[in-house]
Amino acid sequence: MTVNRRKELQNEYGMKQRAMGVYQIVNDRNGKRYVAASSTIESAWQREKFTLDMGGHINSELQQEYKEQAGADFRFEELERLKLGEEVRNDYKDTLIPGTNALNRSVVQSYRDSLKKLEQKWLQELQPYIPNGYNKPPKIDQ
Repeated sequence: MTVNRRKELQNEYGMKQRAMGVYQIVNDRNGKRYVAASSTIESAWQREKFTLDMGGHINSELQQEYKEQAGADFRFEELERLKLGEEVRNDYKDTLIPGTNALNRSVVQSYRDSLKKLEQKWLQELQPYIPNGYNKPPKIDQ
């Protein structure tokens, strides 16, 4: 591959819009689901599957059932993508202060806040909480 072609492909990748959103992993044997959000939803299943296959998933109940079933009958489903502006890029240059390499923390925080709200919407709608799902129930303020 020529240097020019490589730079061309890198630029195309950088300009491509990054997808953020909410997804679920469903155990088709018992109907339980795990709902989570990702700032890189297109690679979320590969990431989740890798940690499950390696035995190190953050959710111990999901991990246990995945291991017991040898990964069979688990599926990934994208629930909703965050609606983003045209400036969001795969190379994350949209998170930098223009003209610098410094991170614009307010942009990053706004993405996180928007993702959290979208995730909460789906958690509220699907109620995937233990014992009927894999998510931990929300803490009740006292």
